[in-house]
Amino acid sequence: MVAATPGAAQDRDTPKGSPGRDVVVQGERLPSTQAPPPPGITVQSDRIVNRTLDEKAQMFVRCAPFFPPKVLRRAIDGQPNRPTTLLAMDSFIRANQACWPDMPSPPLPPPPDLASCWQVYTVTGLPVCRSNYDRGAVLEAAIARFAPDAALTAQEVDDPAAIARLEAREKQRLLFAYPDEKIRAQVTQCLVRAEPEETTRMVRAHGDAALQTQYVYRILDRARHCLGNPKRIEVEPLFFRYALTDAFYRWIVAVRDVDSLLPAA
Repeated sequence: MVAATPGAAQDRDTPKGSPGRDVVVQGERLPSTQAPPPPGITVQSDRIVNRTLDEKAQMFVRCAPFFPPKVLRRAIDGQPNRPTTLLAMDSFIRANQACWPDMPSPPLPPPPDLASCWQVYTVTGLPVCRSNYDRGAVLEAAIARFAPDAALTAQEVDDPAAIARLEAREKQRLLFAYPDEKIRAQVTQCLVRAEPEETTRMVRAHGDAALQTQYVYRILDRARHCLGNPKRIEVEPLFFRYALTDAFYRWIVAVRDVDSLLPAA
C-alpha cells in the first residue's frame, strides 16, 4: 500500500528508468534499521493489523515444505484474480495446512476460500487483505528457495528486448487484475527498473523485515519520478516490500526469458 500526494503518478503505462543513468560501482553500505524514513515519506499509522498479518504469513512460509511445486508455480505465475490462480493458492495452503495460522476447524470452507481476501479491519477502519501478505511471503520465500541467485543490474533492466518481453507478458498476465492492481504493478516495475541493485538487496534481505523496510524507503526516495515526484508519500512498508518483490520477480523472468523461476514438478 502506497499513497502519493499531491499529483498523480505520471507516465505509468511504461516502466521507465532514470534518463541518462550513470552506472556507479561501489561497496554496499547497509542502512541502519533504526533510521527514520527520508523526508517526505511517512509510514501509515495504526499498523498493528499489518504487523500481525505479516508475522502470520512469515510463520507459514517458515514451516511449509513448499509442496507441491507445480501448484505453487500456478499460484505465483498465474493471472491475478483468475479462478485457476486462486484455486492453486488455496490448494497450496491446504497442502501445508498444518503450517497456516488460524486454519478453520473442520469442515473446511470450500476452495478457493483460503486464498480469498480474508479482509481484516484496522482500528481506524482501513480494510486489509490477509491474502496479500500470504501471497507476498510465499513469493519471497520461493525466490529464496528456488532462485537464490536472482539479481538485476541497470544494464539488464535497460535492455530493450527485456523491456519488450516484460510489457508483453504483463499485458497478458494482468488481464483479470483490478485497476488499482494494474497501477501498482506499473509503478513498482518502474521503481525496480530505477533501482535494480537496491531492489535485489531488499529481496536478498529476506527474513529481516526491518532491513527490508529501509530498502523500501531508499527505493521510494530515489525513484520518486515513478510516482509523479510527489512531495509526500505514505507507505505501509511490510506490504509494499511484497509488491516490489513481485515486480522484481516479473523483471527477472523477462530478463532471463523464461516462463517461471519455479520448478514445474
